[in-house]
Amino acid sequence: MTKQNLKRPLHAARIQLPERVVRKKSLRIHRHLIHMPAYRVAQRVACYVSVKNEVDTKTLIRTALGSGKRVGVPITRANGAMDFQAIAGLNELRTAHNGLREPVPNPQLVLSPHTLDAILIPGIAFDRLGHRIGSGKGYYDRFLTRTKAIRIGLSYAFQIIDRVPAEPHDVKMDFIVTESEMIEI
Repeated sequence: MTKQNLKRPLHAARIQLPERVVRKKSLRIHRHLIHMPAYRVAQRVACYVSVKNEVDTKTLIRTALGSGKRVGVPITRANGAMDFQAIAGLNELRTAHNGLREPVPNPQLVLSPHTLDAILIPGIAFDRLGHRIGSGKGYYDRFLTRTKAIRIGLSYAFQIIDRVPAEPHDVKMDFIVTESEMIEI
Protein backbone atom coordinates (compact mmCIF):
# COMPACT_ATOMS: atom_id res chain seq x y z
CA MET A 1 0.00 0.00 0.00
CA THR A 2 1.30 3.48 -0.85
CA LYS A 3 1.82 6.29 1.62
CA GLN A 4 -0.95 8.25 -0.07
CA ASN A 5 -3.44 5.38 0.33
CA LEU A 6 -2.51 5.02 4.02
CA LYS A 7 -2.61 8.75 4.59
CA ARG A 8 -6.15 9.55 3.49
CA PRO A 9 -8.18 7.52 6.03
CA LEU A 10 -5.85 8.31 8.94
CA HIS A 11 -5.90 12.02 8.17
CA ALA A 12 -9.69 11.94 7.87
CA ALA A 13 -10.01 10.10 11.20
CA ARG A 14 -7.81 12.70 12.91
CA ILE A 15 -9.75 15.62 11.42
CA GLN A 16 -13.03 14.11 12.70
CA LEU A 17 -11.86 13.81 16.31
CA PRO A 18 -14.05 15.88 18.65
CA GLU A 19 -12.21 18.73 20.38
CA ARG A 20 -12.72 17.15 23.83
CA VAL A 21 -11.05 13.93 22.60
CA VAL A 22 -8.10 15.88 21.17
CA ARG A 23 -7.69 17.67 24.53
CA LYS A 24 -7.94 14.46 26.57
CA LYS A 25 -5.54 12.42 24.39
CA SER A 26 -3.10 15.32 24.06
CA LEU A 27 -2.96 15.76 27.84
CA ARG A 28 -2.08 12.08 28.26
CA ILE A 29 0.61 12.38 25.57
CA HIS A 30 2.04 15.44 27.37
CA ARG A 31 2.21 13.49 30.63
CA HIS A 32 4.14 10.66 28.97
CA LEU A 33 6.47 13.10 27.23
CA ILE A 34 7.41 15.20 30.23
CA HIS A 35 8.44 12.06 32.14
CA MET A 36 10.80 10.87 29.39
CA PRO A 37 14.42 11.32 30.52
CA ALA A 38 15.49 12.49 27.03
CA TYR A 39 12.86 15.23 27.08
CA ARG A 40 13.38 16.22 30.72
CA VAL A 41 17.08 16.99 30.16
CA ALA A 42 16.50 18.78 26.84
CA GLN A 43 17.14 22.51 27.14
CA ARG A 44 16.53 23.46 23.49
CA VAL A 45 13.39 21.94 22.04
CA ALA A 46 12.05 22.33 18.50
CA CYS A 47 8.29 21.85 18.37
CA TYR A 48 5.59 22.09 15.73
CA VAL A 49 2.58 24.31 16.39
CA SER A 50 -0.45 22.03 16.17
CA VAL A 51 -3.19 22.52 13.55
CA LYS A 52 -6.06 20.42 12.21
CA ASN A 53 -6.46 18.19 15.29
CA GLU A 54 -2.78 17.20 15.47
CA VAL A 55 -1.62 16.28 18.96
CA ASP A 56 -1.93 19.64 20.72
CA THR A 57 1.40 21.34 21.34
CA LYS A 58 0.23 24.76 22.50
CA THR A 59 -0.04 23.67 26.14
CA LEU A 60 3.24 21.80 25.81
CA ILE A 61 4.99 24.89 24.42
CA ARG A 62 3.69 27.04 27.30
CA THR A 63 4.84 24.43 29.84
CA ALA A 64 8.28 24.11 28.24
CA LEU A 65 8.77 27.87 28.18
CA GLY A 66 7.57 28.12 31.79
CA SER A 67 10.11 25.52 32.88
CA GLY A 68 13.00 27.43 31.28
CA LYS A 69 13.40 25.44 28.06
CA ARG A 70 14.25 27.37 24.92
CA VAL A 71 11.55 26.53 22.38
CA GLY A 72 11.81 26.93 18.62
CA VAL A 73 8.86 26.63 16.25
CA PRO A 74 8.97 26.07 12.49
CA ILE A 75 9.53 28.76 9.91
CA THR A 76 8.90 27.29 6.46
CA ARG A 77 10.14 28.70 3.20
CA ALA A 78 8.84 28.43 -0.36
CA ASN A 79 11.93 26.44 -1.42
CA GLY A 80 11.00 23.59 0.97
CA ALA A 81 13.47 24.59 3.68
CA MET A 82 12.51 24.84 7.34
CA ASP A 83 14.22 26.25 10.39
CA PHE A 84 13.15 26.61 14.00
CA GLN A 85 12.93 30.07 15.48
CA ALA A 86 12.98 30.71 19.23
CA ILE A 87 9.85 32.23 20.71
CA ALA A 88 9.04 33.66 24.11
CA GLY A 89 5.31 32.93 23.81
CA LEU A 90 2.50 31.84 21.51
CA ASN A 91 1.43 35.48 21.12
CA GLU A 92 4.37 35.87 18.69
CA LEU A 93 2.70 33.59 16.13
CA ARG A 94 0.74 34.71 13.09
CA THR A 95 -1.19 32.76 10.49
CA ALA A 96 1.06 31.87 7.56
CA HIS A 97 0.41 29.68 4.49
CA ASN A 98 -1.89 26.63 4.74
CA GLY A 99 -3.21 27.82 8.11
CA LEU A 100 0.13 27.18 9.83
CA ARG A 101 1.06 29.40 12.78
CA GLU A 102 4.58 30.83 12.53
CA PRO A 103 6.51 33.72 14.08
CA VAL A 104 7.52 36.71 11.98
CA PRO A 105 10.91 35.62 10.59
CA ASN A 106 13.88 36.97 12.53
CA PRO A 107 17.22 35.44 11.50
CA GLN A 108 18.76 36.39 14.86
CA LEU A 109 16.32 34.05 16.65
CA VAL A 110 16.82 30.99 14.41
CA LEU A 111 18.18 28.08 16.45
CA SER A 112 21.13 26.32 14.88
CA PRO A 113 20.23 22.66 14.13
CA HIS A 114 23.32 21.38 15.96
CA THR A 115 22.27 23.14 19.21
CA LEU A 116 18.87 21.40 19.46
CA ASP A 117 18.42 18.66 22.07
CA ALA A 118 15.00 17.34 20.99
CA ILE A 119 12.52 17.80 18.15
CA LEU A 120 8.81 17.08 18.56
CA ILE A 121 7.47 15.93 15.22
CA PRO A 122 3.92 15.58 13.88
CA GLY A 123 2.78 12.82 11.57
CA ILE A 124 -0.22 11.22 9.99
CA ALA A 125 1.07 7.71 10.67
CA PHE A 126 4.01 6.02 12.37
CA ASP A 127 5.17 2.42 12.69
CA ARG A 128 7.08 0.75 15.51
CA LEU A 129 10.31 0.88 13.52
CA GLY A 130 10.24 4.68 13.67
CA HIS A 131 9.06 5.35 10.12
CA ARG A 132 6.63 8.22 9.59
CA ILE A 133 4.15 9.53 7.08
CA GLY A 134 4.08 13.30 7.22
CA SER A 135 2.16 15.85 5.21
CA GLY A 136 4.15 14.97 2.10
CA LYS A 137 6.15 18.14 1.60
CA GLY A 138 9.37 16.76 3.14
CA TYR A 139 10.14 19.71 5.44
CA TYR A 140 10.94 17.52 8.44
CA ASP A 141 12.93 14.90 6.52
CA ARG A 142 15.14 17.63 5.04
CA PHE A 143 15.62 19.36 8.40
CA LEU A 144 16.29 16.17 10.37
CA THR A 145 19.34 15.38 8.24
CA ARG A 146 20.91 18.59 9.62
CA THR A 147 20.67 17.76 13.33
CA LYS A 148 21.58 15.10 15.87
CA ALA A 149 18.69 16.06 18.19
CA ILE A 150 16.49 13.31 19.64
CA ARG A 151 13.52 12.82 17.28
CA ILE A 152 10.20 12.35 19.10
CA GLY A 153 7.04 11.73 17.11
CA LEU A 154 3.77 12.74 18.78
CA SER A 155 0.83 10.62 17.71
CA TYR A 156 -2.56 9.27 18.68
CA ALA A 157 -2.56 5.51 19.24
CA PHE A 158 -4.77 4.90 16.17
CA GLN A 159 -2.04 6.45 14.00
CA ILE A 160 0.41 3.66 14.84
CA ILE A 161 0.19 1.21 11.96
CA ASP A 162 1.88 -2.09 11.14
CA ARG A 163 4.16 -0.77 8.43
CA VAL A 164 4.93 2.57 6.85
CA PRO A 165 6.44 2.21 3.37
CA ALA A 166 9.89 3.73 3.92
CA GLU A 167 11.81 5.61 1.26
CA PRO A 168 15.58 6.25 1.25
CA HIS A 169 15.17 9.93 2.22
CA ASP A 170 12.87 9.20 5.20
CA VAL A 171 14.36 9.91 8.63
CA LYS A 172 13.31 7.60 11.45
CA MET A 173 12.09 8.66 14.87
CA ASP A 174 13.96 7.78 18.06
CA PHE A 175 10.73 7.72 20.09
CA ILE A 176 7.00 7.89 19.43
CA VAL A 177 4.67 9.03 22.20
CA THR A 178 0.95 8.25 22.16
CA GLU A 179 -1.74 8.58 24.79
CA SER A 180 -1.28 4.92 25.71
CA GLU A 181 2.46 4.29 25.38
CA MET A 182 5.97 5.52 24.74
CA ILE A 183 7.69 3.60 21.95
CA GLU A 184 11.47 3.60 21.97
CA ILE A 185 12.99 2.71 18.60
